[in-house]
Amino acid sequence: MTQQRSNARKHNKTKALGSVSLLALAVMGASSAQALQTDVSVDYEAKAYSIRSGAWDTNYTSDCSDLKNPVAAGCHTAEARDNGFANLLRVTSNFKDEETGVSVHTRLELSGDRWQGDDLDYNTGASEAFNTDNRGSLVSLDLGYAQIPLPGHAILRVGRQEANWNNGLLVSDDRRDRILGIVPTGIGTILALYDRRGDQQGFFANDNGDMTALGIVTKLGGFKTGALWVHWFSNHSGASQGYALQGADIISPYITGDVADMFTLTAGFNWMGNNQIDEYAPGVPYSSPAVGLDGLVYSDSSWAEYIRVEKTLGDLDLGLQFVGTQDGGLISSGFDTYSSMINNSPESTANPTSVYRMGGKSGLKDYNENLVIAKAGYNLTPQFKLTGAVGNLAVDNGTDSDDSLVLDLQASYQVNKAVRVWATAGMIASNKVGTLTGNPLVDSTPIKGTSFDSNHVSSGSLNLSVKF
Repeated sequence: MTQQRSNARKHNKTKALGSVSLLALAVMGASSAQALQTDVSVDYEAKAYSIRSGAWDTNYTSDCSDLKNPVAAGCHTAEARDNGFANLLRVTSNFKDEETGVSVHTRLELSGDRWQGDDLDYNTGASEAFNTDNRGSLVSLDLGYAQIPLPGHAILRVGRQEANWNNGLLVSDDRRDRILGIVPTGIGTILALYDRRGDQQGFFANDNGDMTALGIVTKLGGFKTGALWVHWFSNHSGASQGYALQGADIISPYITGDVADMFTLTAGFNWMGNNQIDEYAPGVPYSSPAVGLDGLVYSDSSWAEYIRVEKTLGDLDLGLQFVGTQDGGLISSGFDTYSSMINNSPESTANPTSVYRMGGKSGLKDYNENLVIAKAGYNLTPQFKLTGAVGNLAVDNGTDSDDSLVLDLQASYQVNKAVRVWATAGMIASNKVGTLTGNPLVDSTPIKGTSFDSNHVSSGSLNLSVKF
């Protein structure tokens, strides 16, 4: 039976790769006849990783000497750990008609999962697999949109697109079903878009994910700046909460540039408010005594912000950054905190060692987080770079607060223009207020929601990237 499953899996993968090959051959055969410009590229990543902490084992203690029979008592001195491998394989194919300038951009994700050995069912159940965005299928459409030139150098894009904004503070490497207009003007480039963020199928279901946005990217002096206003439509009724945001607004501006040739300054913030949902759960008002939580899910306005100063001195790269949230402000899971364990896990390119999420408390009133962190990178050779970071994470839930030391070390080597390898090692000291989160490559149980009040958390990874 195992051999039959293996053969079937090989057949499916061979069939998928064969379909891609036939498509590529057909495109190349038609390109000369139809004056098509074609661009095909491939990117692959492999990740070997380990995360460990006593926080995931209720019987863990660093000292079992007080127990007469620690084995019988279930006392563990070895930290619980998870180690594994993951990979990501994507093929990009872009086509452009030379006469009209119309182009179609596509990318297939052939694999984006945790290596699970001979049996692909790694405790996922029937509806979920360890794909980077939990699509539950090894072969899927990662990108697929048409780009149409319009008068005045404007551009219209329709289809599944990549979403990034505010240096990853608002959104980082996400995928959106989107209609986007890009219009150059005398004051800057105007962006107008519609996103279908969620759609419950069925004639009588509430469609719960309509979002629009209007933004501008321009220059002020020597600084590049941008601002985006986002509005979520209200698509729920009665006690049905639907999507987490209803009628809410987001304002997200940023600025970056050199200050008097001394250093590069980058700063931005997210403000969110006006959400019409004031419920902890469908049908349960946030003021309910049984819940005991006040202001959850953006019943009040919330903030998140960052400011970083960076400087290059010969082969030395220096950086200092502050990241903060107030009242559960929003920060994307992919935002670069200088730590491999805090955020730094973009939506569509998951990082298995990321186990703490700043800005993921959905507007919880009085929940504040602050991270102050510095990094120093040194280029030993043009190909080999070492980077170390040290910081302090402070968490305040309105009734209690605590601080954690954050350490991180990374080494990167560019083998050639197509191949890069790198390694990471990180640690977050114990925190009696904060809780951990999982990521799409690591089983969320028992990580998600776990307190690490008396246990530090550590991780390490070895990574390979191939792009051409």
